[in-house]
Amino acid sequence: MTHDARLTRERDFHNERFGALEERKQDSFYFAVKPAVDAYWRLVKAACPEKEVLEYGCSNGMSSIGLAHSAKRITGIDISDVAIQQAADAAVRHGISNVTFQVDNAEEMKLPSAGFDVVFGSGILHHLVLEKSLREIRRVLRPGGKAFFFEPLGHNPVINLYRNWTPAARTVDEHPLLKSDFEIVRKYFSKCDLEFFGLTTLLSIPFRGSPLGTAVRAAGAQIDNLLLKIPGARWQAWIVVLALEA
Repeated sequence: MTHDARLTRERDFHNERFGALEERKQDSFYFAVKPAVDAYWRLVKAACPEKEVLEYGCSNGMSSIGLAHSAKRITGIDISDVAIQQAADAAVRHGISNVTFQVDNAEEMKLPSAGFDVVFGSGILHHLVLEKSLREIRRVLRPGGKAFFFEPLGHNPVINLYRNWTPAARTVDEHPLLKSDFEIVRKYFSKCDLEFFGLTTLLSIPFRGSPLGTAVRAAGAQIDNLLLKIPGARWQAWIVVLALEA
């Protein structure tokens, strides 16, 4: 299994994904972790005003375009040339001039060292060789720079069973983060704050299309706020939001 073969698989998978017109079935599951999405975006939006920003795995660019009004400048990279073309086209449609998009390898970026104040990415680290990606993120960040990520965890046996049942929904090289991976994170960042989400809120998934969905999720979020403070239980969560500082 070569390095190039892995990158090619990732590119082809995401080119197919971004070329599809229909929503993927598993995307609807993110209904259950809206609190995680909200927490992640609060952190990103607070950090970006008047900053040089890198979106690490920018997909179709809509996140960068949405932040363009506050950031000084945003660069978006992705391994998918289909996604980058969509992002560039969207920037033109929206008349955005302070955002640029380019195809790049997240583990070996063409970007200059210490060029960014903020790096952010959603569902990207678990596709990569963590040591290589974190080294690169740290390289392109300025001293005191911040990084924010939204990532799945790999300890919950029920979630892992679902992953095993749906192999076509992801690449063979994906590896949801494990507790031991955060030792690598702390090698490269002086500060590593983690928030955990998605335990009992997962019970809201069957109700996501009904009027009860939001109420079931809100009740689950209240329970999770208690359960996920327990050191052992929090690693059974589905999602972790990382706030890092160089």
